[in-house]
Amino acid sequence: MVHINDQLSVVIRASGERTETICKELILAQGISPDNLVVIREAPFSAAVRKGFEIGIERGLPWTLHVDADVLLRPGSIKKMLSLAEAQEDNVFQVQGKVIDKFFGGPRDAGNHLYRTSLLSAALPLIPEEGVDIRPESHTLDAMEAVGYPTIKVPYIVGVHDFEQYYKDIFRKSFVQAHKHLYRAELFVTIWQEGAERDTDFQVALKGFAAGIEHYGSVFIDARQKEYQDGFAKLQTEETPDLAADSYSLDDIEKIINNWMDHGIYRKFFPTRAGLDPEKPAFFSKENLGGLYRALGPLKILPYLAGSVLCEMGKRIKGWAKR
Repeated sequence: MVHINDQLSVVIRASGERTETICKELILAQGISPDNLVVIREAPFSAAVRKGFEIGIERGLPWTLHVDADVLLRPGSIKKMLSLAEAQEDNVFQVQGKVIDKFFGGPRDAGNHLYRTSLLSAALPLIPEEGVDIRPESHTLDAMEAVGYPTIKVPYIVGVHDFEQYYKDIFRKSFVQAHKHLYRAELFVTIWQEGAERDTDFQVALKGFAAGIEHYGSVFIDARQKEYQDGFAKLQTEETPDLAADSYSLDDIEKIINNWMDHGIYRKFFPTRAGLDPEKPAFFSKENLGGLYRALGPLKILPYLAGSVLCEMGKRIKGWAKR
C-alpha cells in the first residue's frame, strides 16, 4: 500500500501567524511525517512561492502541498485532496480546494495549493519579481495555464481561513484587500460592521480597510511593509495573546465547517459558494425557458414572462427609491 508520505511533501508558508503552530499540528495529525513537513518564512510573498517550489523540486515526490499558516485543515483533507489531484489529467499543474473564510463570510479559494511537482521547474521562471503583481502566485498560475498547464478548483472544503489571527495581521490583510478586492467593499463592510460590536477582529479589519483606501502608493503581500506596521501602531490596540498549540483539534475544525452559516450578503458575491453549488441557469436561458414552456404551456408562458419582467422592474424601482 502506498503511504501518503511517499506521494507528497508539505510546505507551510508562514510569516508569524498566530496559528502557525496549530496549522502544523493539524497537518501532522493527518499522518504527515515531521521529516516530510517544512516551514518556510520567506518574504516578500513572491520569494515564499519560489522557495516552496524549490523545496518540492528538491524532495522529488509526485505532489507538493503548500498550506498558508493561517489555514487550519479539517480531518482527512490531505488524503482527500491527493485523491482528487490524482484523478486529474497529466497536464494539470495545481489543484485547489475551498476554505471557510471568516472575513469573506463563506467559502472561497485561498491558502491551499497542491502542485504537480514535475511541473514546478517550468513554473519557476514565471514567478514575477516583487512589485509586478500584487498577487504573484495567481500571476504564476495564470502564466502556467496560458502555456497549457491549468489549475483545477475542486468543490471540497479543506479547512478554515483567517480565524484566530493576530490583530496586526488582520489590519495588514484588510489594508491589502482595499487594493486587491476593492470591488468587494460592500461585502466586507457589511460583514465587518455587523460583527464589530461583538468581535474585535472586525473592528481592526474595518480600520485596516479604511487605511488601505487612503493609501495611494504601492501595496505588496509583505508583512514587513512600513505602511502596515505604522498604521497598526497608530491604532494603539493591545495585541491578542498567543494561542496554545492544542487550542484547536481536527474535530474542532470539522465542527466549525459543519456548523457554518454563510453571511446573508455572501451569496451576492459568491452565488455558487465559490463553485460548491451548481450554477443556476439565467432566467431567459434556453434551458430555463424550455422548462417553463413544458410546465405552463403555450398560452400561459407569455403572461408569466411579462409578469416576471414587471416584478423585476418593481424590485429595481424599490431599490432606487431607497437610495
